[in-house]
Amino acid sequence: MRTQLLAWSLVLASFVTAVALPSVVFAVEPVVVGPIHEEGRERFANCKGFTILDEYVLDYTLRQFFDQDGRLVKMEETVSGTDTFINSKTGKAIAAPFHNNVLIDPQTRFGANAGVIFKVTVPGAGAVFLDVGRLVTNQAGTEITFEAGPHQFIDGDLDGLCAVLAGNP
Repeated sequence: MRTQLLAWSLVLASFVTAVALPSVVFAVEPVVVGPIHEEGRERFANCKGFTILDEYVLDYTLRQFFDQDGRLVKMEETVSGTDTFINSKTGKAIAAPFHNNVLIDPQTRFGANAGVIFKVTVPGAGAVFLDVGRLVTNQAGTEITFEAGPHQFIDGDLDGLCAVLAGNP
């Protein structure tokens, strides 16, 4: 779910822009949408012998910035919450809080995510799953144009997370 947040944000931003644009033509203050709260549970990944479930709590706020002619020039999104990764067979769970910001270019529909996307640390083992830093993607999240920092989720490196949830830190 959270990996699709940027795509949903752009859809939401497009809708809000279409509805709110007439009222912000002379606005210099940003239009704020949210905070929006979501919760859910999804299949996250497959490990040997079990599935990782992601029980997430997510809060985000979108700010839209317009020029003096009423044209949308920038969108900023603040995102925070907690992922709880769960072993589908044993029920073992690890909570992982996150916080990041997304800058969205309304013309190109590319978003730059900076901060913690996923961060799982375990006492005695340290960081076992990191997706942090900066990531620039298209609206669908299918085209990455820039990547800085470790991005284990994006790179498909789930070995550490699978090991910890299997009970082998």
